[in-house]
Amino acid sequence: MLTADLLELPERVATLASTVGSFIEYQRETNARIDEHLGRIDERLNRVDQHLDRVDQRLDRVDIRLEQITDDLGDLKGHVAGRIAREMADDIAEHLGFQMVEVMNGNDLRQMLRRNNPADIAPGVRRSFYLADLVGKVIDQHGNEIFLAAEASYTADSRDTDRAIRNAEFLTRFTGARAVPVVASRSNDHQVQRLMESGTVRWLQFDQRDLSPQ
Repeated sequence: MLTADLLELPERVATLASTVGSFIEYQRETNARIDEHLGRIDERLNRVDQHLDRVDQRLDRVDIRLEQITDDLGDLKGHVAGRIAREMADDIAEHLGFQMVEVMNGNDLRQMLRRNNPADIAPGVRRSFYLADLVGKVIDQHGNEIFLAAEASYTADSRDTDRAIRNAEFLTRFTGARAVPVVASRSNDHQVQRLMESGTVRWLQFDQRDLSPQ
């Protein structure tokens, strides 16, 4: 004879199957809600990513603008330093042990180039030469007439020394006279400092008061 447990087994299996079915359906609904919630999270994250991309683009534009402003300020400082060097031409010559005879302007240097007509000098280099910050004819300690080729900057770098050395070489080439490359600046980078210490280029250090607006 079958026991009561065995007789109730089909009913229990049916109940269990119904419970499992309900659990599976509940789990499906839960999974669907989770998937929907995760989908909304993904959408929000996508919006956040898009916002961050726009922020990055704005920051890139700000960086570019700051670089432009920095370059503009550097150019402005360079122009100011060049003007001050021309105003201090006598002081620069005296500081270096020379006596200023004549400060040569851009037209003087153009005429020097035209008289010599050097075909090997590119137009851009020619323009850089006659736009030199300061070219002066001076008398040295022995009474010899020589030239100063000076470039001025707030913080001197290799571009300043390269131009000063090149301009001095041009002056010697065109006139046969000795020419001294000079840098006038408030401070120098390491490469320039080494050139100063080796005597390749002479240096006049601007005082902060020299660079301050009058």
